[in-house]
Amino acid sequence: MGPALSRHSTKVVLVALNAKYSHSSLALRYLKHYLESGHLDLDTLEFNINQDPKAILGDLARRNPDVVGFSCYIWNIELILPLVSNLRKVCPKTTIILGGPEVSFDTEYWLRRYPDIDYLIAGEGEEALRSFLEEYGQAQGSLTPSQLKRICGLVYRQGDKVIENPQEQLDLASIPPLYGGDLGDLRNKIVYYETTRGCPYSCAYCLSSVMGGVRKFPRERSLEELRRLAEAGVEQVRFVDRTFNYDAKRAYELLKFMIELHTPTRFQLEVSGDLLTTEILELLRTAPENRFQFEIGVQSTHGDTLDAVSRRTNLKRLAEVVQFLKEKTTVRVLLDLIAGLPEEGFWRFGQSFDFVYSLKPDRIHLGFLKLLRGSRLREDAESFGCVYTDEAPYEVLGTKDLSFAELSRLKLIEDLVDKFYGLRFSGSLEYLCKDGSPFHFFNDLAERWEKAGYHWLNHSLAGLYRILWDLFGTELEHPDLLPWLCHDFRLNEPRKMTPAWMGGRQDRSLENHLIQSGRILKILPELEGLGPREMGRRIFVETLHFQKGTEQVLFYFPSERTTARTFRLE
Repeated sequence: MGPALSRHSTKVVLVALNAKYSHSSLALRYLKHYLESGHLDLDTLEFNINQDPKAILGDLARRNPDVVGFSCYIWNIELILPLVSNLRKVCPKTTIILGGPEVSFDTEYWLRRYPDIDYLIAGEGEEALRSFLEEYGQAQGSLTPSQLKRICGLVYRQGDKVIENPQEQLDLASIPPLYGGDLGDLRNKIVYYETTRGCPYSCAYCLSSVMGGVRKFPRERSLEELRRLAEAGVEQVRFVDRTFNYDAKRAYELLKFMIELHTPTRFQLEVSGDLLTTEILELLRTAPENRFQFEIGVQSTHGDTLDAVSRRTNLKRLAEVVQFLKEKTTVRVLLDLIAGLPEEGFWRFGQSFDFVYSLKPDRIHLGFLKLLRGSRLREDAESFGCVYTDEAPYEVLGTKDLSFAELSRLKLIEDLVDKFYGLRFSGSLEYLCKDGSPFHFFNDLAERWEKAGYHWLNHSLAGLYRILWDLFGTELEHPDLLPWLCHDFRLNEPRKMTPAWMGGRQDRSLENHLIQSGRILKILPELEGLGPREMGRRIFVETLHFQKGTEQVLFYFPSERTTARTFRLE
């Protein structure tokens, strides 16, 4: 780890602005544990981007630190920059240093454009910050050129020049464990975690490809920390490993360990779907409910696009794996697409969307290309006619293949997919898309939605059912939409009565008859021992009038947080 920090006590405040209150900062935890053996007066502060910047400024100014460090990402840099400017005004003697992926590239731009930034750390920050603070303490804030030169990854001004020192990769075993002691502050939080750094692949839109090969944290350390996080009642451990299953043997061992934990904690992993081995898939059969969520980046199914971004995917194998996960395991599957990649226009993107939709994942995430500083696609933007926002997150505004108007339509489609795709509208969407392309349907929905002005309004969940009916229910080609809406509503609402406009019953006579006659116990013997009132709270009966005939369906909720089980009544 290097020599101990100077005995001179330096007041240091490290700051993270998280995307949400429920998130926790992995970067700050690394820095805190790496620095805590030194002689520092160290505070780590976690805010979120929805908090009042003036209140954050006030908190920092009251601490009157010698050094303030900010952890910078595309989602918080636009808030950090004015915070830095104002902090310089109210704490003119404070040294301000920025680190993180957003400022690790184009470093000359940052120091020339923003004079209130004193220093940057490019790349891994643990040893670089430790070394900086050691030199800072010895120099009592006035670092000499020879001192600055010794600090790996430091970026600083020297006269009219900007100097960037070479970066050095850490031995990950030298980083102290992060999750010892009391973890009560992480209960019900989303915790970011990593067992590796780097990526074996070279996708042109991603920074991981320019950060070197994969390095592993010690296996036993990872197992112990995962155990402690699970015991602490963390809501979700979200791995930031870029490709968790790049090493199949290692992935199998870690997955097996997580499966055997007795915990409600869910683990979210980014995996390469086509690389999941048969052995891993068979292991996942044994995973308990809500244990795993896999995020699989499809990004595109267009060969020319995949070639342009240096990505390789066996789509046939990917489809087989997703089908297995959905049918044979309890793993939640999220599939990602990226709009705005080279060589993929609006309708060709629609083909990628239809492929992903056909796999019936638990969620489809429709993302938009971001031209990250340091990525190859940012350097090649002109070659595929890509224009993008000047401010973070540098999102695509158009390419030679995809106009701004088409991207705007895809933005609306993204919002509608988030609103409608999933269990709550599963039957209705399957019915509406049964004879055509799901992408064409969502494009049609977006056009009608926008024409009706719905994109300007907020909508309740119950209101979405009505809107779908208003937009499509009057058409002769959708005669069964109303019973499907009724079915979907009833499937997901354990307490509310079905709206009358859906054809829902407004009395409980059929339910009461099932209970009083004793027939309910023949259908659901597990209700034995419950009183009539409790039984009634768990069941609904609806009569659904389909074109093929009328069906009477019993909806049973084992608990208030589950989707109903259904039984057709004769």
